[in-house]
Amino acid sequence: MPIYEYDCPKCGRFDVIQKMSSRPLKTHDACGSPVKKAVSAGSFAFKGSGFYKTDYRSAPACEKASPSSPACASCPSAKA
Repeated sequence: MPIYEYDCPKCGRFDVIQKMSSRPLKTHDACGSPVKKAVSAGSFAFKGSGFYKTDYRSAPACEKASPSSPACASCPSAKA
């Protein structure tokens, strides 16, 4: 279930675990003040392979371009 944040004028910001189908809270259970649902950034983590730069073979662009291409003239691997 997702965690939602609410702003209470007396208590500050607090979190509530609710179903997605649940209606937003109107009052804070702790103090009875009216609350507003806050907009917050969601967090998540990628797990497994394929999500990181190190998971892919790094190939310079000049390996794919023709040697006479202007891109290859400035490529550091072309000077090697």
